[in-house]
Amino acid sequence: MPTQDALAKYDQLIARHRGLIIKVCQIYCHRDLEQARDLYQDIALKLWTEMENFKGDSSESTWLWRIAVNTAIDRLRHEEAGPGIVLTSNPPETTTNDHPQQIDDLYEAIAHLPADDQLLVSYRLDGYSYCDIAGFTNQSEGSLRVRYSRIIKQLKTCLITNNHAGR
Repeated sequence: MPTQDALAKYDQLIARHRGLIIKVCQIYCHRDLEQARDLYQDIALKLWTEMENFKGDSSESTWLWRIAVNTAIDRLRHEEAGPGIVLTSNPPETTTNDHPQQIDDLYEAIAHLPADDQLLVSYRLDGYSYCDIAGFTNQSEGSLRVRYSRIIKQLKTCLITNNHAGR
């Protein structure tokens, strides 16, 4: 039987990192809300079983991010997921209708990126700094900046190609 202290520690862990867990679920669940809920539960269960193994060798967010992503990947492998991972975050609400098609095109292009690149773009769109993302992913800020720059070039190329192809 778990102690009250262990339950409180677990509840605090989940509360501190709920956004990160939800982000991983959104990225890996093909716009399927039920799948995302199931994955959230899988991640929460895995965190419960691994919580006492956290030794502090990395930051708590890095440790949690690794568990969440690995749980998502394992789940996809077991389910033999269909084609590509789709970005599930909806485009931000705009206050004007200046460029709604361009926003849709951008999110469509992002959806075709590999899952790790989608996560990086998603974190940046959510306003996380390279320092924050480096903590989540255990990568250097410099390598993240280079990778993000390459992703942006890839997205620009994709958007230009799609616009010239007449969609």
